[in-house]
Amino acid sequence: MSTKGTGTEGLDHLFGRPTGRRNVGVAPAGQSSGALNPSLRDILRQFDDANREAQRMVEGLSDRQFNWRPASGRWSIAECYGHLNIVGSEMLPVIDDAVAEARARAWYSNDAFRPRLVGRLLLKATEPPVRHRRRAREHHVPASDQFVKDVLPALVDLNRVLASRVQAANGLDLSRPRVSAPATTIFRLSLFELFLFLAAHGRRHLRQARAVREHPLFPRAPAGPEHGRPSSPAVPHR
Repeated sequence: MSTKGTGTEGLDHLFGRPTGRRNVGVAPAGQSSGALNPSLRDILRQFDDANREAQRMVEGLSDRQFNWRPASGRWSIAECYGHLNIVGSEMLPVIDDAVAEARARAWYSNDAFRPRLVGRLLLKATEPPVRHRRRAREHHVPASDQFVKDVLPALVDLNRVLASRVQAANGLDLSRPRVSAPATTIFRLSLFELFLFLAAHGRRHLRQARAVREHPLFPRAPAGPEHGRPSSPAVPHR
């Protein structure tokens, strides 16, 4: 198991996140001072809901329980959380570049946003309940043995940073910047669709983690202070 410190830099290394998060919690210069677009307010609520669920789910769990797998080829709660940390952190510089492009091109709008057909299809494939399992890309596969005290704060922090990016994008036309979807290079999403995807992706893996917690064989009593290692190798699935 990794014994990295719990500081931001150590967590970035632990989860393979890009270091040096830009403007954490600080809106870029020129952000709209008007009321938050209702389309974005709903996304903020989704990230907030994800944090409450993530914290509630691991309350009272030992590290052994956190890393328990229901079967070979299935992820533990720790791996579900770690995967979200990796993918979300990878998208932060993508979001920043898209916001910078919108400002540079003076793409402003306070209209309500809606996903296009391609966005709706990707969201439908991502939202739980899972219809089709997909293998995670190799660089999106999380570490298999992790501490609750490292992984949970990292996920909570990530969701707060993503929420700050949503707020920073207020007043911009989020339908115009185009970015590559994290799961595939085939689809190009609008920035608004990317925010929706990240929220849906979080729900997908929190639902997966919840299924682990509610599994009939899930160890109900903490196994002691020592950290238990998974008993079977994982086949990465998203």
